Amino acid sequence: MRDARTAIVLLAAGAVVAALFAPWYALDFGGAAREAMLQGTGQLPGPLGDFARGLLTVLPERLVVNGWQIFERTDVVLLSCALGAAFAALLSRFDVAALAGGAAGAMTLVEMLDQPGPGGDIVSLQWGPWLALAGAVTIVAASLSGPRARVAPAPPTHDTPAGPPADARPVAATVWPPV
Repeated sequence: MRDARTAIVLLAAGAVVAALFAPWYALDFGGAAREAMLQGTGQLPGPLGDFARGLLTVLPERLVVNGWQIFERTDVVLLSCALGAAFAALLSRFDVAALAGGAAGAMTLVEMLDQPGPGGDIVSLQWGPWLALAGAVTIVAASLSGPRARVAPAPPTHDTPAGPPADARPVAATVWPPV
């Protein structure tokens, strides 16, 4: 590794990937949600209503899903962004790493604001997206910190031909000791 920025970007990219295995959303089927579902089964005809009420008894009170389980494409985009940032950092292309981190952060924010399922108290955000967001922000911050690529100054241009200045007088040769 070239410097500490590379290590930080690699660790942050690892956090984005690890966040996909962490819980992102929890679906709570207890309390008011279960009562609403039970009321809905009362409107179903005889055996079908009994079957639906039987299913509700085996339904867990809380269902937690991770990033791989809930997403169709976002998980692949987040993984690609994390890998892109890591490889870019290894190649000292921190500008590309910052772009990849920014894309991962934007995707995470979209998924945090646009939660799946019905609104209300049924779906709740867990700690996985916060880890992904922290990793993405760290990628951007580490990539933008530190020295920028330095451009070498252009060599000086000479408008006059090489050699002594035009107004220079020739130097007389001296002989030592004098003859």
